[in-house]
Amino acid sequence: MSSNSRLWIQAAALAGTLLAAQSASAQTELVYGSWPPAGEYLNRVALPKAFAAIEKETNGQIKWKLVPGGQLANPKDTFQAIQDGVMASGLEISQYVPNLVPSLNAIYTTAVFGKDDAAAVIAASGGAVETVIMNCPSCLEEFRKINTVPLPGWTSSGYYLACRDPIRSLADLKGKRVRAAGGHHEMMNMAGAVPVSATLVEAVGLLQRGGLDCQLGVHNWLKVFGYADFAKHVTDFSFGLSGPAVGLPLNRDVWNKMTTEQKRAHMKQAAYISASLALGQFVIENEADLKLIMSTKGVQLVKPTDEAGFVKLTQEYDKAQRERNIENAKKFGVKDPAAIIAAYDKNREKWAKLAPAIGQDIDKFADAIWREVYSKVDPSKL
Repeated sequence: MSSNSRLWIQAAALAGTLLAAQSASAQTELVYGSWPPAGEYLNRVALPKAFAAIEKETNGQIKWKLVPGGQLANPKDTFQAIQDGVMASGLEISQYVPNLVPSLNAIYTTAVFGKDDAAAVIAASGGAVETVIMNCPSCLEEFRKINTVPLPGWTSSGYYLACRDPIRSLADLKGKRVRAAGGHHEMMNMAGAVPVSATLVEAVGLLQRGGLDCQLGVHNWLKVFGYADFAKHVTDFSFGLSGPAVGLPLNRDVWNKMTTEQKRAHMKQAAYISASLALGQFVIENEADLKLIMSTKGVQLVKPTDEAGFVKLTQEYDKAQRERNIENAKKFGVKDPAAIIAAYDKNREKWAKLAPAIGQDIDKFADAIWREVYSKVDPSKL
């Protein structure tokens, strides 16, 4: 039996008839199949709060059941599981299926460099949400083809190397096997490393067995996915942030059964989930988790001896990434990826100006995403 078949059988057993067609007036229980572990911020904080708000705002007509830990679908199969109605929603990352959503992936593979702080994450996350929803018709069309309504999303904070051995220079990095995603995959290739396409979940076992030397990602993942048990050395240099994820994609058949008010309730909570992940996980908890694993897991922050080499690498990559991402998107049939990337650049500038008033306040960021994006959108057009 194939792995996909086993997933679908397991999904059927867990989901049962929760996605059966029901009238809008009857209570509907929908399933969110989340592949990160139960203790990850999305599952532990953001989704429970969002789902409670949706139940309240819909007068109990819509309830959500959260099934974490990849019980229903892994990162790669999540798109198909939502499309087929095995589950109503789940966490979608474009890098795993770039052929399905190449327009979104053109944004995801655009690494953003500069200062690694709350303002940078707000600019990138707010800019990404606005771009997908308001400036990327091909993004929406690609999701229509897979029977899904995309409600993004957030970007990460800066990516850092977490390795089994200290990496202080490009010379140390050469030949190392590095789990890298999106645009960072090519960046590691430019550095002379060996980029490995593995999911966040798969990287744990690879680090443990020595199949990976490094994981390139955020500090929070060292705790959540257990990388800190094997990758004890974090190079103190940001290689830029990436994203966006799609945090509340909805099976289109489920979406079409909702009233306009119910759809708007989900759009409001999509804004909250975006803000909560961007600031709550990738800024506030990210900083706290680094301090925690340094004190409890013996993780060390490694100062580069050749920071200039790392800076040169990111600068050279940044100069080349636009044309590379445009060309890759065209290979998948995107007609005008340059316009999508240009919109993302422009929107990041807009959100950078809004960031000082937001600070690290999740509610203020959620209100801004609702005000600037979702409140302006007709739910029937998504």
